[in-house]
Amino acid sequence: MISDNQTNKVYFSKLLRTDSKFAATCNEITKILDSFKVRYDFLEKTKDIWARDNMPIQVSDDKFVEYRYDPDYLQGTKEDDNEEEGREIKTYPDMVCDWLNLKTIKTDIVLDGGNVIKSKNCVILTDKIVTENQYWYDKTKLVKHLEELFEVEHVI
Repeated sequence: MISDNQTNKVYFSKLLRTDSKFAATCNEITKILDSFKVRYDFLEKTKDIWARDNMPIQVSDDKFVEYRYDPDYLQGTKEDDNEEEGREIKTYPDMVCDWLNLKTIKTDIVLDGGNVIKSKNCVILTDKIVTENQYWYDKTKLVKHLEELFEVEHVI
């Protein structure tokens, strides 16, 4: 698996650049990246600034795993005034990947990419992945499937 420090480009949601709430932060980040000659770009088709949460996980130079980005915090509840509240900020990764012309391997696993830490032969996830996938996978099968998808020896 490719760890984050082995990648050659950083992607941000376009909202980081276009929403005035984040302009100062965006300028600071891009100034630092420019000073270190780190390549970066801004993703179209995003509805919130957290691109890491919904974008595919890079496994190798040409393998990207696209998971179901449908976390519980974007579901809305009947107690909400607006059941669709969470859906308004949900980014659909397939739309962003199409815009990038990025081919992905899709999985039915529900995951929030912000909860993933990668290394060469290990992936660390929060236990939330078990609860969000409990109707489709028991823990043992889920871990085995993740090991195969991410081509790692260990899932913690």
